[in-house]
Amino acid sequence: MLISSLKIKNFRNYSDIKLNFFPEGALIIGENGIGKTNLLESISYFAFGKSFQTTKDLELINFSKAFFRLEADFTIKNKSHFFEAASDKAKKIIKINKSNIARISELYKYLKVIYFSPNDIEIISGSPVYRRNFIDQAISQYSFDYIEHLRNYKRILKQRNALFKTDYSSNEKRVWDEQFAMAGTKIISFRQKYLINFAPLLEDYYKEISGEKENLSTKYKYSFPNDSEDIMSNIIDYLLQIEDQEKYRERTLAGPHLDDVELFINTHSARKYSSQGQKRSIAIAMRLAQTELIKEKDDDTPILMFDDVLADLDKMRTQRIIEMLKGKHQIFIATPNITNYRSFGLPEIDLNDVIRKTSEIE
Repeated sequence: MLISSLKIKNFRNYSDIKLNFFPEGALIIGENGIGKTNLLESISYFAFGKSFQTTKDLELINFSKAFFRLEADFTIKNKSHFFEAASDKAKKIIKINKSNIARISELYKYLKVIYFSPNDIEIISGSPVYRRNFIDQAISQYSFDYIEHLRNYKRILKQRNALFKTDYSSNEKRVWDEQFAMAGTKIISFRQKYLINFAPLLEDYYKEISGEKENLSTKYKYSFPNDSEDIMSNIIDYLLQIEDQEKYRERTLAGPHLDDVELFINTHSARKYSSQGQKRSIAIAMRLAQTELIKEKDDDTPILMFDDVLADLDKMRTQRIIEMLKGKHQIFIATPNITNYRSFGLPEIDLNDVIRKTSEIE
């Protein structure tokens, strides 16, 4: 899987540029504020149908402009595809091979982009929502069916929460409890099956990056008592126990939307006790494990994007990551300092030159 060309119009700080890429990818360099992250953001927009930095397309439109437009040529499983994305104040349009897609989520069927962000450290050190978001997106890229189950679960959750704002009957609540528990059990089942494959890869990648002998493990943490294999019954039973609390707070207080995936180094909480270097290494290992599972299932290699995430690592760890990935993926690295990344041997794109040449043409 790779991108060969990209056209950007009125996106972030870019007014009108066109870039061609080599199959290896590119080392994207330039001074701070020149738009390195924005370039990665424009490519990943085709994979997710949204920005990884904001939920509002309006914020992506170049200042004083009315719209943005992106075009790109991708090769997916040796077949060429032309992607278009455009948005203004009123609507968003995304096309694949000149045909509109019905839902943004359809993009997950096509493009697999793994974005290594400086904020990934929050997956380790942040609240459970970061880990849930990671696991939900990772599974969505791995199994498209999960998206529909997740959408259904969120719909039922919203309706069940609305129920607590009404004068509901016990029969009404029982019906919603059963629907909620059934949908929640499917979500948990998807997550557990994914973690069975994900956890060993994560441990192996962490050891390879760190060169350390610690054991990194994961554990699914339920937001409800689950002492048997009948998850659905356990959810329903617990919802009955906490009905008064839920009615008082007018929201659902248990379920996969509140579950967590805990990480441990030698039985100690990685969130509480690991160093910054360990957390950064774990976060990168998680993205690499995510990448490997997609590669195994799709028989294609995801596009990898590094937003200067290796800057906090020592030279040894950086070199190990480079050796693991070199020549196996199309890789884009955005950095103001090329020293740490030259050994990748990637073609270089100096955004200072690109923007200067564009200005001269205009």
